[in-house]
Amino acid sequence: MDAVNIHGFRHETHEGRIERPIGRSSLAAFGTLIALGLAVLYGRLADLSLVQGRAFLAQAQANKTYPLFIAPPRGIFYDRNFQKLVENTPAFTVTLKPGAAADDGEFTRGLTAVARLSARSAAEIAEANGVAPEALAHEPYRRSDWPREVFVASGKLLAEVLEIQSRPSDFPGAAVAEAGRRNYLWGASASHLVGYVGRPSREDLSARADITPADAIGKDGLELAYEGFLRGRAGEKLIEVNARGEAMRERFIEKALPGRDVVLEVDAELQRFAADTFGRHIRALGKRAGALVAVDPRDGAIRALVSYPGYDANLLASGAPRKDLERLLRDPAKPFFNRAVSGGYPAASTVKPLLAAAALDAELIDPGRQIYDPGYISVPNPYDPENPTIFKDWKALGWVDMRRAIAMSANVYFYTIGGGHGGIGGLGIERIGQALERFGWGSPLGIDLPGEYGGLIPSPEKKKTIRPRDPLWRIGDTYITAIGQGDLQITPLQLAAATAAIANGGTLWKPRLARAVVDEERRVIQAFEPAALRTGIASHESLEVAREGMRLAVTEGSAAGLSGLFFPVAGKTGTAQTGVYGRNHGWFTGFAPYDAPEIVITVLVEEGTGGSTDAVPIAKEVLYHYFTQVRDSQLTGARGSL
Repeated sequence: MDAVNIHGFRHETHEGRIERPIGRSSLAAFGTLIALGLAVLYGRLADLSLVQGRAFLAQAQANKTYPLFIAPPRGIFYDRNFQKLVENTPAFTVTLKPGAAADDGEFTRGLTAVARLSARSAAEIAEANGVAPEALAHEPYRRSDWPREVFVASGKLLAEVLEIQSRPSDFPGAAVAEAGRRNYLWGASASHLVGYVGRPSREDLSARADITPADAIGKDGLELAYEGFLRGRAGEKLIEVNARGEAMRERFIEKALPGRDVVLEVDAELQRFAADTFGRHIRALGKRAGALVAVDPRDGAIRALVSYPGYDANLLASGAPRKDLERLLRDPAKPFFNRAVSGGYPAASTVKPLLAAAALDAELIDPGRQIYDPGYISVPNPYDPENPTIFKDWKALGWVDMRRAIAMSANVYFYTIGGGHGGIGGLGIERIGQALERFGWGSPLGIDLPGEYGGLIPSPEKKKTIRPRDPLWRIGDTYITAIGQGDLQITPLQLAAATAAIANGGTLWKPRLARAVVDEERRVIQAFEPAALRTGIASHESLEVAREGMRLAVTEGSAAGLSGLFFPVAGKTGTAQTGVYGRNHGWFTGFAPYDAPEIVITVLVEEGTGGSTDAVPIAKEVLYHYFTQVRDSQLTGARGSL
């Protein structure tokens, strides 16, 4: 076939070209080039595998794996509407185990190294762990002087942790754990309610085998009361760290089991407002301390509990410097003291509605019978007939019946029904004590907070102990007890519970802060149901008279400052003498609405002027806030979602 017969052949392009076959010499040269290329390739591979492979192997071996203990996330406190009162923030904890060191010298080297790394001195670490200063007087430090695990530091210590993990030989005995730091969202307003967490003391470590010095445990308040639920189970994971100290990967050996959450009966908004309002009034009055309790009289649920002054629990949870803690401990106002549940105070005139109901049940007097109050009563003195003993009233009130006696706080009336006078027999100290015990005074009520004080109901036997220099019981002691003075002591919580019993018709409820323990899905693990401590404290008729007297106290009596509210309130004031002129504890306790009570407010102002001037204005603001801002959230709150 000629080229001209090939389709697409261009004669002008191909005409005249000479075509020659490839010779053997060319093939040989090409083969040599390929062989040289392969030789270079194999040489490179040999270098990588035999020479540099050692370096890669060394680098791989330099990647080391270390265990990291994980503290379990602590359970959260929620209010009744599932607002958080606390939260956990990420943090690390560094500890030192003396037992892991070969000898005292190695322990000293490890302590010195971690102290330098954490920017803390050995003395500061010793103080934080309860180690006596003299243990540092010699070197090397003796391991026997230190606890089994020494707390060094806690916080966002990622760089420090990686350094310890990458160079463990430089920090003998050091260990790290992943832990959460407690953050208290409501600050001082809920400090006595929630409490705080802190490092275990030596006593804690001796009593409990499940904790270490690095752990954060409940030290007060609800944190302590519900420690068993809030604390979970620790986990562990392995972290691979490269030669440069960088974390490469991690693998869980055992995941930490979170603690359980606790849902409270407290309304966080009411708690915050009550605390802020109380503090503002106290500062304006120039006073320094007091307490407030708000409780639902229908079931004993605590809606707010304030002790003033409070403290910032975040200061303690973060490991504050010793000087800051000492400043709080030296404060004469005692910010750590929970006055609401642990403070004992004379009841003053707040005792009168209780004794009125008791006197009616004992059929000592008709509620409509009037007693003349000239401003005092005179009791003959058998040892000095010319000088009778005078028991004064705050003013001459004239003729008063029981309801008006409650409203106007008539001492003469209650001297009479308490100890007897003018032909009217009194209850006597024994029956007074029995009546007050029925209302929950004289013993702890069992609130789920540590440190509850049971109070004191005077008696002839107790006087021998309390006042050994004057052990004889006299009629005057009964009179003084009947108006809430003398040795009678109650807590604000006890007065709130007794007021609730008057408001609800005679049931004394166990005060309760927690509603339920729940898991992360809000499934109830344990519910805390309302519990009646006592029912039928007094007859319905007798309690109704007491309630009417308390209502009259608001409409025209000592608590008239509450009369202008748009909802009806009943209440009783009290002014408790402290023995220092011009320094009286001021009380108010009351409930609302009068015809269908759903909230009780009890207020105490220490060393003030009196209940009407000091306590009533605080109660007024808190009650108004409750009925205008909080009530709806209670009615549609979280109870139904559990």
